[in-house]
Amino acid sequence: MDIKDIVKNASEQLKACGDFAKENITHICSEFGPRCCGSEAEKNAQEYMADILKNYADDVKRETFDAHPDAFMAFVPIAGGLLLTSTAANIAGAFKKNKLSLASIPLIGTALGAVVGEFGLYKKPLDPFFKKMESGNVIAVRKAKGETKRRIIISGHTDSAPEWTYTYKLGSKGVLTVCGYALAGLAYGIGSTAVSLTSKNDKLKKKMALGQLAFAPAFAGLFKFTDSKRYVDGASDDLSGCFVANSVMKFLADNDIRFENTEVIALLSGGEECGLRGTEAFFKAHPEMKNDGVETMYAGFDTVRDAEYMMIYERDLNGIVKNDKQACALMKNAAAKCGCDVPLGAIPLGSTDAAAASRAGIKAASFVAMDPAPARYYHTRLDTADNLMPETISKGVEIALQTVFDFDENGLN
Repeated sequence: MDIKDIVKNASEQLKACGDFAKENITHICSEFGPRCCGSEAEKNAQEYMADILKNYADDVKRETFDAHPDAFMAFVPIAGGLLLTSTAANIAGAFKKNKLSLASIPLIGTALGAVVGEFGLYKKPLDPFFKKMESGNVIAVRKAKGETKRRIIISGHTDSAPEWTYTYKLGSKGVLTVCGYALAGLAYGIGSTAVSLTSKNDKLKKKMALGQLAFAPAFAGLFKFTDSKRYVDGASDDLSGCFVANSVMKFLADNDIRFENTEVIALLSGGEECGLRGTEAFFKAHPEMKNDGVETMYAGFDTVRDAEYMMIYERDLNGIVKNDKQACALMKNAAAKCGCDVPLGAIPLGSTDAAAASRAGIKAASFVAMDPAPARYYHTRLDTADNLMPETISKGVEIALQTVFDFDENGLN
């Protein structure tokens, strides 16, 4: 059933949700500012949103978990430093005809391990080397009237990211050029090292080794890829998703809607920007979400701004994690009922919290509305409350609510 048939003045209420989101996001950005995972600002913002949710949910709590927020993006400068060192080692080995080129192998291998481990797979190889901090998740539950047979989680993340220097200064083409330049240098370095270790042609060895210097600026540039001293406001990424979740709970409460057998949860997770840590911690702390026999769906909302780029990710985490086909189809059909033809797709680089849910064995889908180029505001100081699109947030709320109603009616069958 269409949500607008269930609630007669739904259109006006949904529009008000966009205004509700902008007002509160503006307050959070001005009052608490950027929100690094584990920071006091993140905690204060979570407590502020928890207080809002107490008006609409039966049970609201904040659960803490440990994270190492500086570890995730540290792979970039670490890789840059290791690749510069491997370049120097290979050149020295080629010209001095010694075994220094052998040192390039572990240096390049460690660089690749950091890149693949942290960013490629979103694991935690660097966590032990960085400071541990306490972050948290806000969980708000609107219970079913009777026996709980279904459970749907609407989620956004509360933390914000360190600024991506080249995205801000050069835009999407610039940051992709920097990344491509560095990756080309990595590939060339592997080839050059192989030549140094296997070829008997000294002239070729020297020529190949010197060629690595062409990529040294790219490796050096990785030290400035992010600015750890400047975290962004994260208004669209992802306070917009948080207030989709908040607004779903508000809409249900304002209209005195409580499902007979479906429990609705708003999950405001910390630590997404440092490797999906909050959602991972949530499902680790709540194994019952998978094991208690209650049909459970996770619907993540991340960066709800650019209506023309709406997409439901059926493949997440650099395209290697499959989100649930039924969950994605349910959300797509819900969007269609709301007048939006939202395509299914794959995130080319990066991830959303839905990937952590899927890896935990939960049926998950992810809704994003952002230019994947990436957008100029993505992880930059331009992601402010002034740059929000309340009308897109309103549409996100409508799609989320329609997803909730359809899930209550039919589940994922």
